[in-house]
Amino acid sequence: MDHAPDTSDHLADLNLDPNEASGLVRVDDQRLLERRGWDRAFWSVLDEVDIADGLALLGHRSGGDLARDWEVERVACRRIGDAGPADDAEAIARKGDWVYAFGSQHGGKQGPIRLREQWVARFREAGVTPQGDDGAEPAVELDVVHTEFRLHRILNDSLRDGDLDVIAFHPASREAFITKTIAELAGTDAAGRVRDTDWTVNVEGAEFTPTGALLLGLRFPVTADGCPIVVQLDGVERMFAERRGWPEVTALWAIEAPVRGGDLAGVRDLCLHDDRLHVVVGDLDSAGKQSVLREDYPQGRDTVTTHVEARLDPAAQGGRLSARLVREFPEHPRIEGIAADGEGSFFYVSDEDEAVHLRCTPLLGG
Repeated sequence: MDHAPDTSDHLADLNLDPNEASGLVRVDDQRLLERRGWDRAFWSVLDEVDIADGLALLGHRSGGDLARDWEVERVACRRIGDAGPADDAEAIARKGDWVYAFGSQHGGKQGPIRLREQWVARFREAGVTPQGDDGAEPAVELDVVHTEFRLHRILNDSLRDGDLDVIAFHPASREAFITKTIAELAGTDAAGRVRDTDWTVNVEGAEFTPTGALLLGLRFPVTADGCPIVVQLDGVERMFAERRGWPEVTALWAIEAPVRGGDLAGVRDLCLHDDRLHVVVGDLDSAGKQSVLREDYPQGRDTVTTHVEARLDPAAQGGRLSARLVREFPEHPRIEGIAADGEGSFFYVSDEDEAVHLRCTPLLGG
């Protein structure tokens, strides 16, 4: 198969301080756009701070040059719900007026998995207050739920019992992420929700289907033959009910993605456009930092970041999806978010040490 080069346009370098943006989802509320003088905008999350400090708006000035004229705003959050740290935001998605953010549920580069990574949060986009005349940041009420390893348990049970053949967990990685976590949780309410046979689960992408099902894209684990995994769940809103409940897995998908540079590919982000599932896939963990997964799975160290798409049949109950190449990003391994703007373009966000980069590429037909 021919591999399409990186033909995306570099639109903007945005200083978010810290420059660790993850995920991307389009702003739909027209009043929010009009109040700021934008013709389009996207939400993103920052993964190196608490989610209460980690919401950002990336907006484009109406009538401006698409290759320039981008602005960034941090959104102040009035946090409600569960107390305690909620770090490592990695995904963001929309369900109607609700915008959901997800912690990674993962344990960083070397483990163990921490409670502060086990959370889901949401806010109403229409509830974002305007920026004040005094320059005060826009603000929103953010409801945070600590899953306390319940989502970890739900995902692991589905991977163990489902039809996909999941990659074996390397002993050194198991020691770092699972054995150490079990020891740390001993005597706590979460003890027993992490088990010896588990994988660490790294959630890096999220999207809602038109029927309201949640798709979570996993950077790890992958299938035994190296395909990225997408988990479909129903009932995510139960976590925010007065009588709290938990979602259930209804399907597992393996994305047969045409990639170069490695035999293993994990999800970096995903979005739906029409009936097509668009997924950015790439390496299993970022370079430049000591990573147990990079050490134990060298076949996934250098996988080229790639945008692929596949038709998602809403009536299907999981399985393997044959994906088509859209774009490669051989020079940009840290693409962290993808969103379609509804006007014929995809936008991507990548986090770098010096700035967050926003990119654009035309939608392709066929």
